[in-house]
Amino acid sequence: MRLSISKIKQQPAATLRYQLTDEQLDPAAYGYSEFRFAAPLVFDGQATNRGGGLFEVTGSYQTSLQLICSRCLNTFTLPLSGEIKALYGSSPEEETEGELAVHSFSGDNIDLDELLLSEINFALPMQPLCKEDCRGLCPECGTDLNHGACSCAKEQIDPRWEKLAYFKFNGDE
Repeated sequence: MRLSISKIKQQPAATLRYQLTDEQLDPAAYGYSEFRFAAPLVFDGQATNRGGGLFEVTGSYQTSLQLICSRCLNTFTLPLSGEIKALYGSSPEEETEGELAVHSFSGDNIDLDELLLSEINFALPMQPLCKEDCRGLCPECGTDLNHGACSCAKEQIDPRWEKLAYFKFNGDE
C-alpha cells in the first residue's frame, strides 16, 4: 500500500485522507509465515505534513487472517482490526520524535506494507485457537477430540501424581 504525498509535500500542516485496499499483499515476502490473508487488507487513515520533512500517518486497518489452531492444527479465520500511528521522514538524521520512531521513505510515496504487516503480526494471539473450548488432539493417537472421543481415550494417571487421587478435602466423602 502506497500513500502518495505529492499534493501535501510542500504544504506544512496539510492533510490528505486515504482509503486503500490491498488484495495482493503477501506476508511471506516480508518474512511473516505465521498467517495469510483470508480477506483484503483495508486501510482508512490520513497523512499529515508536520513540516521539516516529517509526515505523520494515522489510521485503522481491517482484515481477516487465516491461521492454524495451536491445539487441533486446523485452519481457521480470525477477523482482525487495529490502529496505527507512525512518522515518516526523508532525512536519516531523524531517528525518534517523542515515543515514535521515524521510518524512512524517499520520493513522493510512503509504503505502508512493512508497518501494517508488523502491526498485524504483533496483534496475533500467542496461541491461536479456532474456538475457546478447542479440545485439541489426542496425545496418544492424534485424533481430533473436537469431533468426538478416540478409542484410546482412557484416563491415565501419571504415576508421579497417583497418590493425589486418594487425597480428600474437608467436606468430601
